[in-house]
Amino acid sequence: MKQRSKLYFIISIFLLCYSVTNAQSIPDSTMQKINGERAFYETLGKIYSPDSTVSVNETNIAGVKSYWFNENLLDQKQIVIYLHGGVYVMGSINVYRAMLSHLAKSLNAPVLYIEYSLAPEHPFPTANNEILKVYVELLKKYPNYKITIIGDSAGGGLAITLVHDMQASNLALPGSLALISPWIDLNCTNESYVTKQAVDPILSRKFLYEHALLYAPGKIKEANPAELKFKKFPPVLLLVGTDEVLNDDAKRFYAVIKPIQQRSEIKEFSGQKHVWLFSKVDSKASIEAISDIKAFISAKGR
Repeated sequence: MKQRSKLYFIISIFLLCYSVTNAQSIPDSTMQKINGERAFYETLGKIYSPDSTVSVNETNIAGVKSYWFNENLLDQKQIVIYLHGGVYVMGSINVYRAMLSHLAKSLNAPVLYIEYSLAPEHPFPTANNEILKVYVELLKKYPNYKITIIGDSAGGGLAITLVHDMQASNLALPGSLALISPWIDLNCTNESYVTKQAVDPILSRKFLYEHALLYAPGKIKEANPAELKFKKFPPVLLLVGTDEVLNDDAKRFYAVIKPIQQRSEIKEFSGQKHVWLFSKVDSKASIEAISDIKAFISAKGR
């Protein structure tokens, strides 16, 4: 136990030192554009109201601002970590409060939303290191808890990278992952970036690749979740719409992981766009997706 605590401490100190020195200066014109995108993204959190019966409490874990949904349910000895999307440069509790309140209500579980630092001010691997620090702290504070990782869009890529970082640090892996419309290939080379463009009004290859360069300038290969190699992987559920340019990202990753982890699953949602839960959490497709996530992460042995 003492050796494990020492390992957690060493990892935390290393990640803290690296993050402090990794900030960068950004041209004003770039930041003007990014701030405009962030302001628009904030409006998505107002499409529907939060579930008022779910508590939301701000906290600080390993120096990273985070928010507990259903913190009162921690005695169930399970934790769902949520990694948000936003092409690595956008996203806040204001955007995700409503959706996550409904998700937490349906899962009937404590959900921890991590408000990791955003690019371009804090490029790769700042967010990755912060998320790993939070995970290490949760392992210390809540030993023997079942931990699940859920991520949407860029958060899906962060979840995959987190698993890789856990293995590199010899940490216990989560029981399962659920990825919604994950953005996995930072090079944006899969066929659906072209073949699905006409039916995807939200994302484009140009938009995604521009933001990949903001997230990992000069380090796309190093930062790209699609480049990571795994000998083992937790059970993962991939949910993706048929009408989004990231369709093949999910399919390609499933093809890679299924031989490694037989309990992995993928499901396509006909006619659905990118992270469809955002636009209408009570639609048939959204309710089905949440039900699928709940069944998957609750399965025996996960």
